[in-house]
Amino acid sequence: MPIQKEKNIFLPVSNNSNESGITKLTDNELVELIKKNPDIYKEITRRYQGKLFAYLYRLIGDKDEAEDLLQNVFIKSYRNLESYDVNRKFSSWIYRIAHNEAVNFIKRKSLKRFISIESVTSVKDKIDSASVEDNAHESWIRKETSREVDDAIKKLPFKYRQVLVLRYYSDKSYEEISEILGKPVNTVGTLIKRAKDKLSVELDDLK
Repeated sequence: MPIQKEKNIFLPVSNNSNESGITKLTDNELVELIKKNPDIYKEITRRYQGKLFAYLYRLIGDKDEAEDLLQNVFIKSYRNLESYDVNRKFSSWIYRIAHNEAVNFIKRKSLKRFISIESVTSVKDKIDSASVEDNAHESWIRKETSREVDDAIKKLPFKYRQVLVLRYYSDKSYEEISEILGKPVNTVGTLIKRAKDKLSVELDDLK
């Protein structure tokens, strides 16, 4: 698909998109319209820029680099839209592109970080279940724990970092992670278990 008006295509759509019903379309319905009207791709940007930026940032750990990679993801997904298989889940497809961008970045930078933290599942559950009625001290503890989790995840070996981010921050199912990473579902489960084990052991060493 040829790129036209590239500077505008990747900007978020305005609120007027609500009037046209574009925001109510499924991803696959939207893709079909984009093939006829490239400017509508702005809606894909609106839907995924926040999620994909958070995903890339947690993997890369650098805001500016994550923003650059995000732009690459949108450009590549737009250029390859014609080859997108509508029988697949669009979110898994575009996350796969983001995953590849992150992998290539890390290979270029030769980033090798090794550290772990306590089980992401238990920490995230505590954070998610936090009540607005919690006192200031409990709230501060949860925020500090969340910050420690984020900082430590950035330092994990990439193969563990990516599965934890997809599973516990992007809320992807094992099947979706399998498609995004191009690995069997049972391999995904094994990676997640090993990652959680490493997190617990390393955190115990820090106590």
